[in-house]
Formats: sequence, C-alpha cells, structure tokens
Amino acid sequence: MMRDIIVKILIKLGMYKFVVECINKVKFAIFASRMQKNGLAMLTAVDRVLSDMGVQVFLTYGTLLGAYRDHGFISYDPDIDLGVLGASVPEDMHERMAKAGFRLYRQNVLANTQTVVEETYIYRKLHLDIFYYLTDGDDYYSVIQRKHEYKDWKEANLTDGFPCDRSYVPACDFKRREFLGLQIWMPVDTDGWLRAIYSDSYMTPIKNWDAKNYKTRIVHTNERSYRRLF
Repeated sequence: MMRDIIVKILIKLGMYKFVVECINKVKFAIFASRMQKNGLAMLTAVDRVLSDMGVQVFLTYGTLLGAYRDHGFISYDPDIDLGVLGASVPEDMHERMAKAGFRLYRQNVLANTQTVVEETYIYRKLHLDIFYYLTDGDDYYSVIQRKHEYKDWKEANLTDGFPCDRSYVPACDFKRREFLGLQIWMPVDTDGWLRAIYSDSYMTPIKNWDAKNYKTRIVHTNERSYRRLF
C-alpha cells in the first residue's frame, strides 16, 4: 500500500515522528472543537445507557481534571475519558452501547491475558475512551498503552505490540456531582486521583504535560498490548 511505503520512507529519513505529530495536532484541534460543542450531549448519552445497565461510569483522566479544575471540558482536550470497574461490565454492553449510537472503534488488549483494558467508541464524530479499572490491594489501576519504541503502530500491532504503563489511584467510592448541569459519577477522593495521575501540581494548567517530568503514580511495566480495530 502507498501509505506503508510513505511510512517506511519517513522512518528512513528520520521524519516519521515529526510528520505524525503535525497530523495529530490538526486532528486534535478538530476533535477538541467538536468536544466543546457536543461533548456534554455524548456524556449525557453514555451515562444514561450505562446507568440503565447498572454500570457506574465515572470521569477520569483529562475529563476529571477539567471538571475539577476548570469546571468544564479542557479547551484542547480531544475526547472524553471515562472509567468503569472491570468486574461490573455486563456481557451485552457492546450491543446496548451500539443501540444507543456508540460504535465500538478500538480495544486495547493485554498480550498475555487477552484482557480488555481500554475501549474507544465513536458517537456523532466524537471519541469516547473507556478505561477498565482493576484492583490491586488498596488501589485501582488502569493500563495505558504507549507508542512503540520505534515502529509505526501498524507494524507494532502485527509484531511485538505496544509498551504499557499502569496508572494507580486510591480505591474509593464514587459520588454523583454536578458537571455542566449534569449529575455524573466522580471518585469521592478526586483530589487523590488527580495527584496520583498528574502530580501535586495538577491545578496548574500545562498544555504539553508529560508524566515523565512529574512525580506521579504512573509506573512502567513489562506488559505489552495490542489493538483490535472494528
């Protein structure tokens, strides 16, 4: 395919990362604009359909940060980040999500156990990421898939997969709180979650924030994961 040839040329020239970053900037700007306009409608819809299943879906990552710090969506955030406790998900979740207009686009799956750790849905051209939280002692954790060390994503997905981090947060209950007029589930210990994910400086907006530059509870693992596309 022409795309694969172009990718190989860009990698050989050392330009692949730069080109991908430029493309992503444009894509993220488009997605962020859509989020500001229609993100609340998507959040309302997913809360309704998962609540009907008896699943407690809660804000996490950038969406939780925006709700707590900015009292809204972060202006440059391209998607909505939600979490569920892995054991709470019913077998017919995908079918019921599809009936509500959410098309399953991608799953991130651990290589050794085939456990689904993250799913991406498309809803009216908006992206929704759902992270499956697992329990480890007094903590919950989600698995974050990172870019391959040097391969483009298609080659990585066909070979050794992607490196993974675990993002640990304190286990706690969840409570419905007001967000842009919607009552939505958030962790009771929201401050503890945000400090664990973004460090003690989370109240200071940093657009190009990178976890490696801050003291967080995000730790690298030897786990690898793959992507299933639908």
